[in-house]
Amino acid sequence: MTWDFLHRWFAPVVIVVMLLLPFGTNSYQQFIINQVIVYVIIAIGLNLLLGYAGQFAFAHAALMGIGAYATAILMFRYNISMWLAIPAGGIAAAAIGSLGALPAMRMKRVYLALMTLAIAELIQWILLHWKEVTYGTDGVKVPNQTFFGLQLANDDHKFYLVLAIMLALYVVARRLVESKFGRALVAIRENEIVAQCNGISIAHTKAAVFAVSAFYAGIGGALFALVLGHIVPEGFGLFQLVVHFSIVVIGGLISMFGSVIGAILLTALPELLRGVRALQELIYGILLMLFIVVMPAGIAGFAKQRGWLPDEILVRGWRRLRARLDGGLDAGRPGPPQ
Repeated sequence: MTWDFLHRWFAPVVIVVMLLLPFGTNSYQQFIINQVIVYVIIAIGLNLLLGYAGQFAFAHAALMGIGAYATAILMFRYNISMWLAIPAGGIAAAAIGSLGALPAMRMKRVYLALMTLAIAELIQWILLHWKEVTYGTDGVKVPNQTFFGLQLANDDHKFYLVLAIMLALYVVARRLVESKFGRALVAIRENEIVAQCNGISIAHTKAAVFAVSAFYAGIGGALFALVLGHIVPEGFGLFQLVVHFSIVVIGGLISMFGSVIGAILLTALPELLRGVRALQELIYGILLMLFIVVMPAGIAGFAKQRGWLPDEILVRGWRRLRARLDGGLDAGRPGPPQ
């Protein structure tokens, strides 16, 4: 009974606490909190692609860079309002991210990972060397904007904007994974042949999840640029990719809760490791290996097993779906010789 009560009131209490956070934090703490919220959005998008759909694509950090640069350039060079620039950053990332669905049609696992990693390196090279547009290593400054009359010149005011967008995107993602589309993603993840035999369009579903995941990365990148105020190409390289994967794997694959938990932990971790900045990538790698071996379901999966977090709807549906898929595979296998 106690756990049911906690589960029912957990989300409303968290939202109220978050709304009151700026009244109890200093500017630096608020800056870190804003970054956490941005990484929640990015992690949700990657979880849709990696966790739910099982597509090992490594271009997420570069797509975040596309969203950040598209938004920053529109606001800095063309003086376009952030209300148009932020969605434009997401759309630009989704358009380019959809190209990642093309190799996904023919490649799987390590080959898809290598192909998307090559695409990410190409995007990184363009951001660095196309100086007429991206300003190269000088980066792009993001001008201050207004949010319902508030000047977004400090982190307290930016907080409410990124929080509102994160909550909206979180709700959309939950609706997606609880829908027929979410079940199609998990079916493709488990077995593409059986999924296709059940009437699921592999090509269309993969194209859709690549686009949605890239859109989330683009919006996250746009807000990342807004929070930082100045972006450079080096901010969207390999280390950024390692952070994204660490958030999803440590927080928990196939879990919206996991995206939130991983973003909180992995965004705060660099602050604890500021004294050993040169070893941060090594520490992230070790943590990834430990969680893959010891806690493959991540922190969210472990918490669900203990009853500390409620099961997500798709998890229960996924278990039933997997049983049907396994049954379909068994039915399709030839029986023993008579």
